This record gives sequence, C-alpha cells and structure tokens, in this order.
Amino acid sequence: MSREIVSGPDLPVHGPYSPAVRVGGLLFVSAQPGLDPATGAVPAGGVDAECRQALRNLERVLTAGGSGLALVARTTLLYTDPADLPAINAVYAEFFPADPPARSAAVVTLAAGRRLVVDAIAAVADGDR
Repeated sequence: MSREIVSGPDLPVHGPYSPAVRVGGLLFVSAQPGLDPATGAVPAGGVDAECRQALRNLERVLTAGGSGLALVARTTLLYTDPADLPAINAVYAEFFPADPPARSAAVVTLAAGRRLVVDAIAAVADGDR
C-alpha cells in the first residue's frame, strides 16, 4: 500500500507535519486552523469567521489530496470555549448540509489565541491512488 504526502505552496503548514497523507483510498488531513492562508491571521468576525476559514482550509487540503467535503467520513473538532459550540455547529452545517460525517469534538487549549481547529479522514475520489 502506498503512502503519499499531500503538500503544496497553497497549503500552508503551521507546524512540523504534513497537510495531509494519502494511504491507499484514504486521506488523513491534519488539523486545519481558522487562519487566512493569504495573511496567516485569524479573520475578523468572531468564532463564526474563524470556523468558516478552518473549514475552507480543510476543503482546500481535501481537494489537493483528491477528495472533497462529500467524501469526508470523520472529522475531529477541537475548540476552546463551550459557549461557541452553537455558532460552530451552525457554520459546520453550512459545509456539511446533508449526511454529515461522523464527528468527535473536545474542548481544549489551542496555541496563539486560536479558537478551533478541524481535521478529517476522507475517501479519495478515485480510491485507487
């Protein structure tokens, strides 16, 4: 079974890890923060904007790895404030409006004032890579 690192100039890395790793027909995406890739900053607009950006970043990595939101089997959502969960869930539902993936979520402490990160495991579109 092959193991391939998914990377590229439009996939910013915020630590010592790969944006994603493709193994057989699965894509394992590292936690994506809500940082704007153009500026490296959290977008203005509160947790809604940060969550939306994190999910856009997730979608960008999925696409680069030959997958997409519709092929996500599981996500893990880490967030810092339990009071943010209703807003996070509302934005999450925009990206997964029907038949959402399985999800785990936990309240944690994140670096650099970030409020959330999201990772995923997804099928690869062609599955035979």
